[in-house]
Amino acid sequence: MKRLLSVVYLHLIAGIIAVGILGISAHILWMDRQHTWQEAEISSRNVLTTIARDLEGKLELLDLSLKGAMEGLRHLSVHKLPPDLQYRMLFDRASSASFMGVLLLADRAGNLIADAGPIIAERSLNVSDREYFTVHKEKSHVGLYVSRPFASRTPQREFAIAISRRIPDSNGDFAGVVMGSIALRTINQLFDNLSLGQKGAINLFRSDGILLTRYPYDESQIDQDLGNSPHVQRLLQAKSGTFDSISPIDGAWRVISFERLDRFPLVLTVALSVDEIFAAWERRALVLSLATLLLCCAVVGLTFLFQRELKRRMRAETKLRRVARTDDLTGLPNRRAFRETFEREWRHAVRSASLLSLLYVDVDFFKSFNDRYGHGRGDEVLRAIAAALDANIRRPRDVAARYGGEEFAVILPETDLKGALIIAEKIRLAILAMGIAHESSPYRNVTASIGAASAQPLRGSSREILLEAADQALYRAKAAGRNCVRIPESEPHPPFNDRPSAAA
Repeated sequence: MKRLLSVVYLHLIAGIIAVGILGISAHILWMDRQHTWQEAEISSRNVLTTIARDLEGKLELLDLSLKGAMEGLRHLSVHKLPPDLQYRMLFDRASSASFMGVLLLADRAGNLIADAGPIIAERSLNVSDREYFTVHKEKSHVGLYVSRPFASRTPQREFAIAISRRIPDSNGDFAGVVMGSIALRTINQLFDNLSLGQKGAINLFRSDGILLTRYPYDESQIDQDLGNSPHVQRLLQAKSGTFDSISPIDGAWRVISFERLDRFPLVLTVALSVDEIFAAWERRALVLSLATLLLCCAVVGLTFLFQRELKRRMRAETKLRRVARTDDLTGLPNRRAFRETFEREWRHAVRSASLLSLLYVDVDFFKSFNDRYGHGRGDEVLRAIAAALDANIRRPRDVAARYGGEEFAVILPETDLKGALIIAEKIRLAILAMGIAHESSPYRNVTASIGAASAQPLRGSSREILLEAADQALYRAKAAGRNCVRIPESEPHPPFNDRPSAAA
């Protein structure tokens, strides 16, 4: 039981240590993951804020150019001015809008009135079919309008978006539009120096879910209507925020920070790939997991080493206890072991109200045997007698022990005196049957005298009673001429071999 408890305790401690290591490692990994996620969110929001402010500033300059052109057009005398002055009055503010591709004025029929910007439009240009024109023509309260991407009519055929406003006449009716275009290539140049990873993306949406442009640029992905996508609807329902989602554009899982531009119907997003965000964390997690695994294996290995050492120690202690309780010469339990066994069986007999019998066996004339044949031969005789004792007790709880010198004792639990006498006589005959010559004995062979006693222990009774009774019986056997079995004088049971025979 002690060994079992020690093993259980050892495994329990090892289990607690292993679970503790796993728990600490898991907590560190989880906290590191949360920190990595928060850093990604902060990084994406910082990038988003920088881009949004830059883009918003450029769009404001473009809008100021549109308003300046509209104000210049309201002067009745503008058409009478020389071309250079006319250009200055209409497009003086356009010089500050470096973001602009084309800035033009069109009348109510869509025909070009005037244009400015780095790219000069053809004089025969008509834009009545363009979205930015038809929207203002059909609706009077649109205000600033951002068109869907379209291919310009310049030789380069670049894709661009238009920022336009309605030009009213003196009665408030539709008189034309003023439009400034921005090439998608120019917008994407704002993002060229940003490091977003291989799967990072920047998206510019219109407030109705139309994808105006995307970085990295892919012409096949622009001008998609994603307004019905839950992903995009989440962008359109709040002014700003951060969330993770699977992109409806390319199916990648990203952390997305978004912001609605204050003065324009646009939503800008910065999206970082979750796989790339956690790539470094996964490497750290792999290293920590391997270290944790090694530590747990070390704990398991140490546990087995300790368990093996514990078993070795237990075996050594068991061996020491066995050696301490075993007679070196005969291999039988020694006097100490006899005392422990006798105490245990006495208590058991008290609890179970059963009989307990005891035999004392003494080798006859053993001193003279040693004197005649030597102590080496005497040791052989003691070993032979021990084997005879062990061979004639069959039950598991019967114990034969060397009591000291040439004396032996046999404990017979749950055995009455009659049964004890039967076993004693078998032992006596077995010793006699060995036929070991003993010229100094009247029987010419090695013999033994046996005293047998039996008792039914009661609670509070002294166990010395049975020991003294067996000793008295042995004394009577010796007094009767030896090589016989006797019981205490007070017992009514007749002994075996009442008259020992020399011929026997």
